[in-house]
Amino acid sequence: MTEIVYKRSAARILRRMDRNTGERILAALERLAEDPQRDDLDVKVLEGTKGLRLRVGKWRVLFEWHHGQEDIELLVQAIRPRGEAYKQRKRR
Repeated sequence: MTEIVYKRSAARILRRMDRNTGERILAALERLAEDPQRDDLDVKVLEGTKGLRLRVGKWRVLFEWHHGQEDIELLVQAIRPRGEAYKQRKRR
């Protein structure tokens, strides 16, 4: 079974966005967790990092897969609009 885990910043953005967009993103993540090999989802490997991205309309969901001993975890790192999705954030 695949568990979807959200970083705090990703969960905050998801809660603050409009309901329709949030529901579309949640539905896409649930479909991805059910079957990572789906052809109807736009998933690509990111260059220069170990993450992947899921495109949902004008939004990008940046995530990673973590494989445990008994289960698989889909870790949602960030949810950002298209124009901001690939900019590096400065670490403090």
